Amino acid sequence: MASSTASKKRPARAAAPAPALPIWERWLRAFEAPRSPYPLAVFRILFFAALALHFFPSLLRLDDSYSPRLLRTEEWSHWLYVRFWRIPHGWLRAMSVVTMLACLAGLVGLRPRIAAAVAFAGCYAFASFNGLHVQTLALLSAWAVLMLMALCGGGSAVWSVDAVLRRWRQRRRGSPASADAPPTEPGLLPSLLLFQLLLAVFFAGIEKLLAGWPGSNEMGILMSYPRGFMLRDWAVSASFLHGEVATSLMTWLTILVELGTPILLLVGRTRRAALLAYQLFFLGIIAMMEVPPLFYLLFAGGALLALRDSEVAWVLARFRARPAAGAPTGPAA
Repeated sequence: MASSTASKKRPARAAAPAPALPIWERWLRAFEAPRSPYPLAVFRILFFAALALHFFPSLLRLDDSYSPRLLRTEEWSHWLYVRFWRIPHGWLRAMSVVTMLACLAGLVGLRPRIAAAVAFAGCYAFASFNGLHVQTLALLSAWAVLMLMALCGGGSAVWSVDAVLRRWRQRRRGSPASADAPPTEPGLLPSLLLFQLLLAVFFAGIEKLLAGWPGSNEMGILMSYPRGFMLRDWAVSASFLHGEVATSLMTWLTILVELGTPILLLVGRTRRAALLAYQLFFLGIIAMMEVPPLFYLLFAGGALLALRDSEVAWVLARFRARPAAGAPTGPAA
């Protein structure tokens, strides 16, 4: 009896619960966790396309934009601005070609980390040589985006030449399971890009508060500009936009959107409404004002990085196939 009792296996002890992580480490883990790569891929395409639209006209026509005989303005690096005179025309042409190739490589997702570093060096150099044709407030955020892409890497998990080459190499090695696995992207780069762009929008609202926008009708001053200066022709001709009520409303909406949406985009329950208001705000800007496409595509595309994986999956499902019977008809909160 004793031997039979001893031979019985003792019940296995339950595994000890994992120690709770500190709150700051849990926050960082959520900040860096793998996530859907599609918002970052969309942003990469929009951003490099906007960069190409902004710089290619001047880079293709060097004699009309970067000639020692032309009027130049100093906007960025004084050291590069002064040494522009010593650079031969052939070197300028080679630099312009390399810069344009880097923008195209980033657009198609061919080594976007290297493409971002080269595009930053080239675009920054030409903007320093002569800022007359390319200077805009959006360039400051563009420099930050390029540096973050060069430092962190990523952005080519889907919809890129790198992704196509990666799948081709995996299938050639005989590992179709890994080739067909759902793609993911480290969350560090899209999170940093999102916070960088939202901080720019938020502090633009802070600047307007400090400049006295709440007590003045700044949009009324803007709407009084003549035709061909900042405003599009239809906005100048639309009389209903020039009234005091309409301009005061636009002034307060600008402040509220710039101060509110960067915060509400980070909250789950208000993210979708904030994203809609944010996109309509920037659509209104580019519809009424003559701003470069870089401004709109940079900030409007950057807000897409706030989408959660469930929302991205819901959007992709709408394009790929009709939902099955009983399937949810909207993204998870």
